[in-house]
Amino acid sequence: MVNLNMENPTKYPDKYLKVLFICMILAFTCFTSAFAADLKDSTVVAMVNGDAITKAELAVMTNRLLPQIFYHGHVSPEKKKKVEKKALESLINEELLFQEAQRQGLKAKKSDVRERLDRIKGKYPSEEAFNEAMKKNNITVAMLKEKIKKTLLVRSIIEKEVKVSLSDKKLSDYYSNNKEKFSVPESVRLRYIWVKFDPSVPDFREKARAKAEKAYSKIKAGEDFAKVAWSYSDDMSRVKGGDVGFIHRGRMASEVEDAAFTLKVGQVSKIIETDTGYHILKVEDRRPSRQLSFKEVKDKLRMELTGSMQKKRMNELIKRLRAGAKIEYF
Repeated sequence: MVNLNMENPTKYPDKYLKVLFICMILAFTCFTSAFAADLKDSTVVAMVNGDAITKAELAVMTNRLLPQIFYHGHVSPEKKKKVEKKALESLINEELLFQEAQRQGLKAKKSDVRERLDRIKGKYPSEEAFNEAMKKNNITVAMLKEKIKKTLLVRSIIEKEVKVSLSDKKLSDYYSNNKEKFSVPESVRLRYIWVKFDPSVPDFREKARAKAEKAYSKIKAGEDFAKVAWSYSDDMSRVKGGDVGFIHRGRMASEVEDAAFTLKVGQVSKIIETDTGYHILKVEDRRPSRQLSFKEVKDKLRMELTGSMQKKRMNELIKRLRAGAKIEYF
């Protein structure tokens, strides 16, 4: 189902047309002494249709995946092993894509190779620093150019086999056939007070009830709801005077939502009890459900559909290539 939350739109990254495989180019710009030994290790860890994947390549890919998966904290040997397995499968997929590009006769332009090589060199403070890094890791310019060509060929086969370009007509037809997906449900803007249950406190229900009743009496006496929320609510929204913005059904406990959607604008609910505590609501505004126009959803719809279709094509391509490949693990 297409997710069109128009109140909180997000850009869909065109990640399936970016490098979905190991980018050896980037690896050459971020060598570390910790991986220097591995980067020189030519031990074969897998064969893909007779072409080798080395321990050096696996070390680079693992080094790239680790910070993406584990943002902080110690990475145990067991966790690193799991990442290595994922890294190896990515390398195998890359090799299969590269071989398919070669089979189809795709070529990398010399100008593109040169531009990528200059971009890598530009990440170093000087030509000498670049050459030193290359020498330190037993890499020649010729080897680097071959890796760049490989990267470009893999990108080319992905663009050829995976890329999706949707016309406005196709998007319009999809919208017309799935209008029920493109509606904004009825919503209400709430101010909210939550007095939570704390089972670690003796007589917690009675104490929570007393606190909620005190807050409720102040509101009924004419005190500003926002001020009372700041003083009595245990919800994070207290810092905004209890304002939780517009909500639609499915966001809060059913008892709370039932009350919220029956109140009129300006009305305050009675004290509502749920399994988590006591709640008091005030409806500030109300929006009826409405159908989103094609113009409102077109851009986001294009990103959503393109992304999902490209992901499907990519998975099908990898599945097909693997089915006809001879893959050996060592």
